[in-house]
Amino acid sequence: MGQHIDKATIVNRALVRIGQAPSFSLDDENFANGSIDGIWPDCVARCFSLHDWTFARRTRRLTRVAGENESGWPYAFDLPGDRLGPPLKILRAVFPQDAVIRDYAIEGNQLYASEPEVWARCKVDVDPAAWDAAFRSAFITALAARLAVPMQQDEGLASELEAMAFGSPAQGGTGGEFGRLIAQDRAAGPISSPLLRNDPLTEARYS
Repeated sequence: MGQHIDKATIVNRALVRIGQAPSFSLDDENFANGSIDGIWPDCVARCFSLHDWTFARRTRRLTRVAGENESGWPYAFDLPGDRLGPPLKILRAVFPQDAVIRDYAIEGNQLYASEPEVWARCKVDVDPAAWDAAFRSAFITALAARLAVPMQQDEGLASELEAMAFGSPAQGGTGGEFGRLIAQDRAAGPISSPLLRNDPLTEARYS
């Protein structure tokens, strides 16, 4: 049986990458842990924002808000509270064929539409235990880069690890370990799937 993976496991592996003792604990409140807790959410936000990672996608039927709303739309729906960023796709059905809704509005945590039933495909906050193993490895490199300066004042190591994780600044985060993962994730997608044919240009390619 494999080791349980949680935030502490990942942080300690990142600490080892920069030559530090794996001393992080979820229950400890020392100064170093406080600094790490401040860095963690920013690193998560950056790494998840790079791409619509398949392991973090979820398609859910939205809960319709009862009663009238002041938006001017016939129906209002609550968006998932654990989503990361805006929905990837808004649908009126998920089977037998995805039907994309283009006419809708989002304000705050609610979505407004003319459809009485709506599904949303979102990128969601995923527990580290459910992260893809290759993503987790790249994330550890990225986290180690963020920890190198506050933990041991090593800007050279920080730059080296940053390049390993994301590539050169000119690549804008699409190089390095994450760049390879993004390419693999895209290549694994069903290119001819009707799901991807939801705009005129893509539709024309397959017609």
